[in-house]
Amino acid sequence: VFNPLRTRLQAFVDRVFFRTAYDGARELAAVGRQLASALQQERIVALVRSAVDHAIPNSATRLFVRAPDGRLAEAGGGRGVPPALGRALDGGRIITVYDPAELYPDAATHETVRAALTTLGAEVALPLRLRAELVGILTAGGKRTGLFYTAGDAEFLRALAQQAAIALENARTYEALALLNARLEDRVHERTAQLEDANRELAQAYGELKSAETRLVHSEKMASLGRLVAGVAHEINNPVSFISNSVAPLTRRLQQAAASAPPHTRGALREAEELAGIMARGAARTAAIVKDLRSFSRLGEATRKAVDLHEGLEVTLRILEPRWRERVAIHRDYGALPPVECDPGQLNQVFMNLLANACDAIAGTGNIWVMTRAEGDTVSVAIRDDGAGIPPAVLGRIFDPFFTTKDVGRGTGLGLAVSHAVVAAHGGRIDVESAPGAGSTFRVRLPVGAAGTRLAQVSG
Repeated sequence: VFNPLRTRLQAFVDRVFFRTAYDGARELAAVGRQLASALQQERIVALVRSAVDHAIPNSATRLFVRAPDGRLAEAGGGRGVPPALGRALDGGRIITVYDPAELYPDAATHETVRAALTTLGAEVALPLRLRAELVGILTAGGKRTGLFYTAGDAEFLRALAQQAAIALENARTYEALALLNARLEDRVHERTAQLEDANRELAQAYGELKSAETRLVHSEKMASLGRLVAGVAHEINNPVSFISNSVAPLTRRLQQAAASAPPHTRGALREAEELAGIMARGAARTAAIVKDLRSFSRLGEATRKAVDLHEGLEVTLRILEPRWRERVAIHRDYGALPPVECDPGQLNQVFMNLLANACDAIAGTGNIWVMTRAEGDTVSVAIRDDGAGIPPAVLGRIFDPFFTTKDVGRGTGLGLAVSHAVVAAHGGRIDVESAPGAGSTFRVRLPVGAAGTRLAQVSG
């Protein structure tokens, strides 16, 4: 019953005798709304100082907060709080320079606390407490009016200090959450980077696996070709040699018989002689084919040797002649090339793939240009056709294993992949230029000397 009456009487006395002009409740409500939404310590300090200076103009309003190291220091950087003042405020009461000595354990403590207030330029100090713990200190200097602090001032400052303590705790929690969120984001980025690295490693391992599969298929293909050529050479060489060796004596016997034969049989003998000549040319052609096959696969030779690339190109063109004869014109533009140290069998396979693709790219009649040049320590072999060209959508995939644009049964998709692997193993590269309807140009660049990669790796 008496508390409201006492409050009203105290407010009346403050207004009449101490000329208190502010409405504490209204000031607290206004600053409380702003403090509730403030999440940065600097903003809270500015609001508290502004509220105190507006309601109670004084010489110095200061807010001290608990630092991470446990020390009470002025917000924004500045002096710290003397330990004696902190201990006096830890009890929760308001401290002023006008407190009687009876409020302190002894006179020395009383003088120490007063000296601490004087050092800070303060007449009054209020604790900021949260969960029975001192988290900060609010101090105010002497009033600019020269009057004393009233009970109403004390209640206003106490309520404001309590709101500031809550706001500072909210800001500290928000900053902790923001820091935790930043750390979580860093962890997410770190984990994402790790996953991306793992994916790249998996993609690289998959690429190496596909490359190994390509090399294995190529190795088996070359081994099968070698066995086929060896079998063909063994089975055909003997009968072809027999035919070649027998045609010359047969031709002489026919010539002798025709010279002494009656006229009615001489014509038949001349026809037999012509047939023997045809047999000789066929045997020579068969022997040449076997020789080209052996030269193409280079059976029995060392892995590396210095070879003439023109010879390999010519052998490949002769083998592919049924695919371009009477349909495609071959234009040779050979430059002076030094011998190139390489695996001739594998390079012949590259030329075979590129020339066969060029023939297949020409639907009807057309042209293929084969150009060679020496460029310093490297040589280049360019094979160009005027066929259909390669669509831009698939140009970047033509060297992928098992990728082909040919109909089912006409291509395995390994030719260009194998060629790319062989040239790379020789320390060179293959470049391609193509446009739909404008043909394609494949350019093989190779070092003249030995490459750093062992060619045996390409063949498995």
